[in-house]
Amino acid sequence: MRSVRGLVGVLMIAVLVVLLGVGPSVASKPNELVIYHWWTAGGEKEAIHALFKVFLKHYPNVKIVENPVAGGGGGIMRSQIKAMIMAGNPPDTFQITYGRGMIRSFASVLQPIDSLLVKFDVPKEVIDWGTVNGHMYGVPINIMQNNCLWYNKRLVDKLGIHMPIKSIDDFLKVCEEVKKKGYVPLAVGAGMGQKFWLGTLFETIMLAVPDGGAKVVKNYYVGKLDVARSPAFKESLGVLRELVVRKLINADFSALTWDQAADLMASGKAVFYVMGDWAKGHFTSMKLKPNVDFGYQSFPGTDKVFLGHSDCFVLPKGVKKKVAKDWLKFLTTAEAETAFCPIKGATPPRLDAPVKGIYDSISIEILKKFRDPKVVKILSQFGAPPESYLDVFGTAFSKFFQNPVVNDKQLEMFKEAYEEVFGD
Repeated sequence: MRSVRGLVGVLMIAVLVVLLGVGPSVASKPNELVIYHWWTAGGEKEAIHALFKVFLKHYPNVKIVENPVAGGGGGIMRSQIKAMIMAGNPPDTFQITYGRGMIRSFASVLQPIDSLLVKFDVPKEVIDWGTVNGHMYGVPINIMQNNCLWYNKRLVDKLGIHMPIKSIDDFLKVCEEVKKKGYVPLAVGAGMGQKFWLGTLFETIMLAVPDGGAKVVKNYYVGKLDVARSPAFKESLGVLRELVVRKLINADFSALTWDQAADLMASGKAVFYVMGDWAKGHFTSMKLKPNVDFGYQSFPGTDKVFLGHSDCFVLPKGVKKKVAKDWLKFLTTAEAETAFCPIKGATPPRLDAPVKGIYDSISIEILKKFRDPKVVKILSQFGAPPESYLDVFGTAFSKFFQNPVVNDKQLEMFKEAYEEVFGD
């Protein structure tokens, strides 16, 4: 049975459906495009502005009314959007994470956009990720890999660490050696409403543990895993416990945002950092050079899996303005992806998007991995499960980090959280 929070979520969606059909969109002028997004950190802010610039070359009479909302990995912004929709006053378009779970959580208040994607030359996985009940509701503008291990290359060379690291056990051993040398082994940031980043660390670890892997994580995100009895789930919690108890992460992790944690690695205070490849966009915005100042590998033990996620823009019900559809159609082009993805640190979804001379060596490596048919592609926590997962499990992981013990009581807490997200 779902908890009270889960029931409130269901009732809220019902209210949205009832109210959505009334009221105009936020922008009253036909040539204004009211757009909401959460890209405010270094790299991503520059990327969205570059995208606006190219769009306005094609539509010079359009005025973009930008509403960037920082914090919470989009959670704060999504809450604002829901309030606007409930008031019958949706924006012309807004950003959400691209993936079946997240899109399904919003599909009842969105317009299908299948007609805008007729010549959208992307891998089959990209279409599959975003299809809900046979329809597409969002245009993905990027592809990102979550299971990335970033490292301060100068420190790695100084400490004599051999890269790549092959297994999670080897990674823990290396972290112990790093700690002895006086550096933070693994930078973590889960503060300022961003506790869900602990889930990014968890899902990456669950890909790497002996009983884990892509199939386990995929089942986990569709409600098919018995978390209280799953060996992979317990093993992953065990690794998190080791990181905390052995002090292999920064003590102030609960006070830092994701980009502040990235700065620990970039500044040479920490050696490693687990985050999606948007972190590369952040590093390059700091004028750091790939494979000179920082390096990359797939998280140890996950080189044959691409844990992916993407961002998309959608068309709310009630929005009839041409400029909103023009924006979404523009996002399907290789030109739009080329303006955005190199700065964001992401892979372009389109197979015909130019690559040579545009992307750095790390981006090319990640792009090749995504397009390798031998690599298994699955959705991350930001797209595969329902929207409520981020908050519910962010809270659960946060509690676990405060008391990192793998016992029946903790497993029961996670079981209840799982039922809240996926229960009938």
